[in-house]
Amino acid sequence: MKKNYGITLVSLVITIVVLIIISSITVTVSKDVIKQAKLQDLRTNMLLIQAKTKTYAEEVNFETANLDETKEEDKTKIDTIKQEKLKGIALENCDNNIQEAAKNAGIDDMTDFYYISQEDLTEMGINIEVPQDSYYIVKYNFEDAEVVFTKGYKYDGTTYYKLSDINNIEF
Repeated sequence: MKKNYGITLVSLVITIVVLIIISSITVTVSKDVIKQAKLQDLRTNMLLIQAKTKTYAEEVNFETANLDETKEEDKTKIDTIKQEKLKGIALENCDNNIQEAAKNAGIDDMTDFYYISQEDLTEMGINIEVPQDSYYIVKYNFEDAEVVFTKGYKYDGTTYYKLSDINNIEF
């Protein structure tokens, strides 16, 4: 009698099914890990921008602490100090593309919001690449320096634009 040393069709099918199950689990877990990494990358970038903008806002507040905004002379000094110290372009002075992106990201009142360009980020010491047709916008406010990314982050069917909202996302 001849001895066969091969594998049976049943054991081959079982092996293939097990491999398919393992690979599908791996793909699913990998997608979640990639989503989390992208979220953490965006959050880190926005936190870096927020820290720098708070520094600039504190410098302006320090230099303007004794000035009275109701006096025209002091208001002019405050505006001059803001122009010297704050990075970016006032959102109300930006082109329509940036303003429209800001509106789509939920910014209705453009007061105190500034568009931060790639050049501004470099001057701040932040080395990140801003994706094309996306903008970082900051609100220079001592209490709540808000950072907005106009491309947003999509999670569970909702797009989040503001750092304060992105910080609340949990996987």
